Amino acid sequence: MALKIPCPRYDAHGVDCPQIPDGESWDWDQIEPIGREDKIISPLCKHKKPFKAPSAEWKAGETVEVVFHGIAAHSGGHSEFSISYDNGKTFAVLQQNLKYMFFGSPSGLTNAPRKLKYQIKLPDNLPGSNSALFAWTWVNASGNREFYMNCVDVRIIGEAGEFTGKKMTIANYGPDYPSILEFRGKYTTGINLYLNSRNITVSGPGNNATPDEEDTSTTDTETSQDEEGNSSGGDGNDDNGSDYDN
Repeated sequence: MALKIPCPRYDAHGVDCPQIPDGESWDWDQIEPIGREDKIISPLCKHKKPFKAPSAEWKAGETVEVVFHGIAAHSGGHSEFSISYDNGKTFAVLQQNLKYMFFGSPSGLTNAPRKLKYQIKLPDNLPGSNSALFAWTWVNASGNREFYMNCVDVRIIGEAGEFTGKKMTIANYGPDYPSILEFRGKYTTGINLYLNSRNITVSGPGNNATPDEEDTSTTDTETSQDEEGNSSGGDGNDDNGSDYDN
């Protein structure tokens, strides 16, 4: 599985993709995992250099839609949508879609997704930036124990400020990270890694920052976890978005 809209960095199958940086090549394998429980295959975000222009322009407070390629949904799993203001060094979660990603309910053992469109409500106080980085991450419910990640260059219209959300969960990404077993019908497998993730605060410079300010204005500080253990836009149980028409 991989994001299709907005276009992830260098995705050869994406829609309305910007020009790639000089010296880089289009990526024909965005649907592949970036890690397994025993091995790191690619770095986080896979590609570190941004597109020459953002793939999307969003406004703080609005609801945005993302669309996926439907290849192999691996019976669902845990997923997060996150934001970074320091080119992927630090991510804060905007929304969690836990247990049933690509399905919305228990699916049994299947690779055929039922949902490929998701809506994400951007927080009203989400900081603006001309060079923010949006990420989708996923741990699959069935099959090899893998970690998937796509990153999208986005422009966010908003004021300078801070946003606090859960620290993005990384699992099945080499031996130094937690491993989440196959769900085998138990959709709460590994869910506490997500629910108990600490809060983190990220900052954005607003849209009037100079390029130098864009590079240096993000500072991240961890804060205490809230009482419910859930600071994301989603409740971790229900998928958001409309059904995909094949």
